[in-house]
Amino acid sequence: MTPVIVIARLKTRADRREAWIAAARTCIEETRKEPGCLSYDMHESVTEPGRFVFVEQWQDRAALERHMTLPHLQTLVAMAAGCVAEAPSIEAMAGGERWRLM
Repeated sequence: MTPVIVIARLKTRADRREAWIAAARTCIEETRKEPGCLSYDMHESVTEPGRFVFVEQWQDRAALERHMTLPHLQTLVAMAAGCVAEAPSIEAMAGGERWRLM
């Protein structure tokens, strides 16, 4: 099994930053309990508040694909529509292969 790394980047609207952080924390907590989740972290830029990056590591592609269907992630994705200032970028890579999730 080849681990999968995911890098997700997004910029929130200033007025929705705190709501985004709260919702993301809930999703992060649930995601870390998922089988196949090796790590799942969110970081905010120190020079540009509201610019976030998620760095994830999954046991394999099947674990990532299962994650994409779960209610806590779907809730966060739906909420993101009202929080983001620009389209998010989500990329995955494993074993030399790269693909976009969004």
